[in-house]
Amino acid sequence: MGASASREKFRESVSALVEVDVSADDADFWDELWKIPSSAEEVFELIPPTAARRLRDERFENLATLFTQATAQLCQIVETPYNIYFDQALNCVRVLTRILPFLLEKGDLGDADENVEQLCWGTNGSGMPGDEKIGLMVGGKTAGDNDSTNDDGMGTNASKGMEDEQEPLALLVIHAAMHMLFLPQFTCDFYENKMDHTPTSSGKSGSKGKNGGGMAGFFRRSETKEDKDIRSECGLEPKTVDSGVPLAPRPASIVWAPGAGIHASQLGYDGTTRKYDKNRIEVLRLLLAACCDPLFSPADEYNPLASRWLAVATAADAPNAVCLFYSLLNTVLTFDPSNVGFSDSHIKLVELSAQVLCVLLDCGLPGNPIPVQDPNGEPLVEFDIASKGGFNIFRTLMARIDSVSELNFVFEGFARLLRNVYENQSTYLPNSSTKLECFQELLVLLWKFLEENPLFMTHVLTKCNINELVVPICFLMYKSRRDPAQIGLVHICTFCLLKLSGERSFGVGLNKPFTKKLPTDLPLFSGGHNDLLAITLHKLVVNGAYKLVPLYSCFLTIICNISPYWRSMSLVAAVKLVNLFELFSSPKFLYSGENAHRHLALLLEVFNNVIQYQYHGNTHLVYAIIRRKDSFGRLSSLTLKRAQEQCHKVYGDQTRTEYDADRSRAIESMDPKGLPNAGAMMGGDDMGSRFQPTEEWLTELKVSLPLETVTRLLQHLVPVVDEIVANKQGAVDEQEILDVLQDIVMVGLLPVPHAIVIRKYQPNQYTALWFTAFMWGVIFLRNQSLPMFDGQCIELFQVSVQEED
Repeated sequence: MGASASREKFRESVSALVEVDVSADDADFWDELWKIPSSAEEVFELIPPTAARRLRDERFENLATLFTQATAQLCQIVETPYNIYFDQALNCVRVLTRILPFLLEKGDLGDADENVEQLCWGTNGSGMPGDEKIGLMVGGKTAGDNDSTNDDGMGTNASKGMEDEQEPLALLVIHAAMHMLFLPQFTCDFYENKMDHTPTSSGKSGSKGKNGGGMAGFFRRSETKEDKDIRSECGLEPKTVDSGVPLAPRPASIVWAPGAGIHASQLGYDGTTRKYDKNRIEVLRLLLAACCDPLFSPADEYNPLASRWLAVATAADAPNAVCLFYSLLNTVLTFDPSNVGFSDSHIKLVELSAQVLCVLLDCGLPGNPIPVQDPNGEPLVEFDIASKGGFNIFRTLMARIDSVSELNFVFEGFARLLRNVYENQSTYLPNSSTKLECFQELLVLLWKFLEENPLFMTHVLTKCNINELVVPICFLMYKSRRDPAQIGLVHICTFCLLKLSGERSFGVGLNKPFTKKLPTDLPLFSGGHNDLLAITLHKLVVNGAYKLVPLYSCFLTIICNISPYWRSMSLVAAVKLVNLFELFSSPKFLYSGENAHRHLALLLEVFNNVIQYQYHGNTHLVYAIIRRKDSFGRLSSLTLKRAQEQCHKVYGDQTRTEYDADRSRAIESMDPKGLPNAGAMMGGDDMGSRFQPTEEWLTELKVSLPLETVTRLLQHLVPVVDEIVANKQGAVDEQEILDVLQDIVMVGLLPVPHAIVIRKYQPNQYTALWFTAFMWGVIFLRNQSLPMFDGQCIELFQVSVQEED
């Protein structure tokens, strides 16, 4: 059948399914449907969203048969993986990938539908009229016989099973997809699945079956002293149990790439092979489509433990889960954009692997990082832990990566891939490196490692050059600051920096000199990575999008956390920080809300930390404060009358309730954009423009602003500088002043140094929900070339369609 003829035939079949009832017993129709050759693009084009929803809402029996038969065929191809059936299996994969999101629109997390519930989760039939049963392969075994196969060997009539009970179709389709990701000659090479029956100390033999059983190909790495030391440092001493669910990839030879969990010598094939990339992409899309029900839950109602689809995919008995985790992680982190020659399909596989891994790590409960092993030293998770609700084997595997070599591999992978965001723009040779677009997914994965693997956090801060992550993060924030579509990217970069800044080693590591030339218009400076960070965050405040206002406190907290360890601040960074103080102390901002002065408190704490702990290396900051002494003086001498006058001058009479359209427009046009309205976001009253300074507010402001250190500094040093200027009759070189300031001993002149306060990120449900919504928003947008998800019914976030001119 020619391409145009097959396309037309598939169109006719789809039209028939939407327009008329087709009996499940019409073998000719269904056999022909599955044999029609069609690409993924054709399936998506010929089953538009309107047709899919009509099929679901008006011809549900047809949809049930379609879903049932496609799932049955996938289960059968897993049981009998002959390559002559692969094309037909791919047709089933593509159809399921197309229709599953429309089923989940009315699934258990969205607008629940009784028919969908019965079809996906019923255990006594397919949900079709007549309560027909199906006999399908479950866990490597077939529930029923093979009599219902046609001449081509594929069971298109598999809906005629004999058993009274069956596994739900939702479980079967996910398990089939996870099996198909490691199907010989389809997504991996042939392998021997030999079983190891060596008894454990409990007398039980190793686990068996297609779910990863046996010890074939398992490489037991020898533990190094470094491995023991880093675990000991984090208080993660291993414990031994008699038996449990194995966490080693088995057989290791089916893992797609070497790296974490597997050595290159364990692979049963050339690790650079790309011959299975396209099939892996197809099946990963199906798995992604089967796990998309969070999209259809309102954000304020979403529960990461509620999705039954994701619970099946991340359960301890999910087929090949361990091999899938390492395949996805290693496929992403072994990719090297500087090696040109990668096919588009492999780049797509890398990006899709990152997306699927993000999804699988986003549900259920965090994994326990404490290593558990059997008496032979094999990694396990206890049966009672693995059987509890919310257990996620992928999060457990991530939390348990604990060898120095594997932690190095993970860090170097993130560093290499994130460097690509600026190296790709810095090259002089066109096409000399591959441009990856999945940096947002990479940041989500990085965040999850920082948050849930304490050994990774410790390792990157003590054994690695953390600046290899800081530079690309700063670059992304700087480049994205004005783009409203990239606000989420700035948020996740901020969260990563905030998490890291809570550790002393991070602040110390930032002192390393910054020597790179980034492809941006960042001001030139000579200093360390702490200067780069401060200059970047300053730019986000003074020249960033209005929607970044809620992040100002985070920006300042990051700078505050690193300030006690800042050995030598550059002139540019010093001026920028004092400029921020002037901005936040200006009437326009100070009276935007009753809590707006909290930003000043953080900045003053920055100045105090540097002055009291790193004075002799930071004369640039000291001199910048001296030059702007009036800004500090005005704040320390502020009275209620003066505050009310300034507020009235900026915002008008607060006692009047008339609406002034001209003043409203003027407020909106202030720079930084919309700052007066930031009051509500920062804990102010209903709107910033309604705030009125009171005696209580002024008292709270005076108490909360730590001005004493700066005040004493100015009292002692301003006369010194004034005398130098007078002696030189104004013609003084700035370096002379800096040299004098450098030699002054401030011990005894300043208050007793305060204790260093570090504000650590505290996880909470709202941040977790934000990450879920952000992650799915990225996945939604990144899968529009083949539009896997239609925005009409998505509730997790708002989808707006821009009309074309």
